[in-house]
Amino acid sequence: MNYNKPSYLYSDVLKKFEDLEKKLQLDKSKINNVHWWDTCRYEIFNDLNIKLGLRNKSPKKETSKKFKFIKNVLINFFNFFLKNSPIWISKNANIIFGHPRRKYEDGVYIDQYVDPFIDLFPESFKFTIIERPISNHHLKPAKSKKIFYADFLLDLINIFSKFIKFELNHDNQKILSNLEKNLNNEFHCKVDVKNKVKNKICYWIAAQTIMSLFFRMKKPKILFFVDTVGQEAVISAAKSLKICTVELQHGSPSRGKLNYDYSSGIDKKSFPDYFLSYGKYWSSSCKFPIVEKNIIPFGNSYLYRKKKFYSKIKKENRIVILSQPAVTDLLEFTYKLAKKFYGKITIEFKPHPKEFYYNEPDYFKKLRDLGVIISEKNSDLYEILAKSRWLVGVYSTAIYEGLFFDVSIFILNVAGSENMKNLIELNIANLVSSPKDINLNWKADTKIKKDIFAEPTKKKIDFIISLAKN
Repeated sequence: MNYNKPSYLYSDVLKKFEDLEKKLQLDKSKINNVHWWDTCRYEIFNDLNIKLGLRNKSPKKETSKKFKFIKNVLINFFNFFLKNSPIWISKNANIIFGHPRRKYEDGVYIDQYVDPFIDLFPESFKFTIIERPISNHHLKPAKSKKIFYADFLLDLINIFSKFIKFELNHDNQKILSNLEKNLNNEFHCKVDVKNKVKNKICYWIAAQTIMSLFFRMKKPKILFFVDTVGQEAVISAAKSLKICTVELQHGSPSRGKLNYDYSSGIDKKSFPDYFLSYGKYWSSSCKFPIVEKNIIPFGNSYLYRKKKFYSKIKKENRIVILSQPAVTDLLEFTYKLAKKFYGKITIEFKPHPKEFYYNEPDYFKKLRDLGVIISEKNSDLYEILAKSRWLVGVYSTAIYEGLFFDVSIFILNVAGSENMKNLIELNIANLVSSPKDINLNWKADTKIKKDIFAEPTKKKIDFIISLAKN
């Protein structure tokens, strides 16, 4: 397959970027009392990789028109006083900032990261969920009982941030100009650092101010986060009030994923106090910005439950393609794979949830015309993995989950596949560049899967409970 190869290697870009942030001591820099590199690092690195052709842009959500935005704010304002508003959260609760991308199961929408986690704990240990919207709405009915919607809190932060104005002083101008200049010299492309940093700082100040006030009122014991990208100011507010913060793993931290990987040795001030990983494998996949003992291999109860539920499903001659909207090369690969194996094996294309946000994309029809099955919107990924023998992906967390279901893993050799370097080097995933590289007889040693996905234990559950007593 002839892909358009970028002129830079991802590993080289990563090394140069990390060398640069260390040289400029960006983690030590503060603007308006904000450690801005905490919240800008991940996004600036992603923007750089997009410009260098090492990543594709994710599909953008439609931006609300002014009238629609005002309408939504007014609706959210009135909803703020109804029963699902955060103002009614009890004091001293254990609050989880959940994930809005729920899955439909047994007549309700579940948060696969939060609901099975809550089920592990005794009823006496109370949890409260705060959920942000997805595409301006929430998936209902939700399995979660104590769920509160953050819509107006987020509106308030966004509106407040628009009124925050400040000018960069000479020293700050110099730091940001120096960063832009160095990025341009190293990679020969322009990254708009100043505007991004100013916008992020305004949002940080607004979020920290409002959430600090909210936390002072509610006095939560523990704050749990499913996804901490963009939540740095909220974590900072909690830390300033000495509230324990914990992240539940939901993705696949690896070398080069700079929301988790701090191998360069710099600090991140707004990382949670504890990280509950799926298993002990993850602390070796990258260097987290917290001490090793605070990375707890807690496990993944949802995955174990699914494995047990689908344990009697027989394997089929089926290969599943895990789509990622930002990886357009995967589509071209699927077209050619379908032609190669037409009539020989079943090929199923599992779209990413983002591909269902709007109208059905045109390429779905082309895939169907080639005999490819398109997974339904609410199809269960784990049922698909349970009956599949092979899987092709680039860097999705579901690749690791496929390993847990004894699926032979093929990683497409395109930008992003470097995130799966560990699995490839351990010979439990096979790197391929074209359909002709797919060896249907190849099998991997799956002994490591228990290190990747542990089963929660009473000891670890009791440890989390103890955090609320400190």
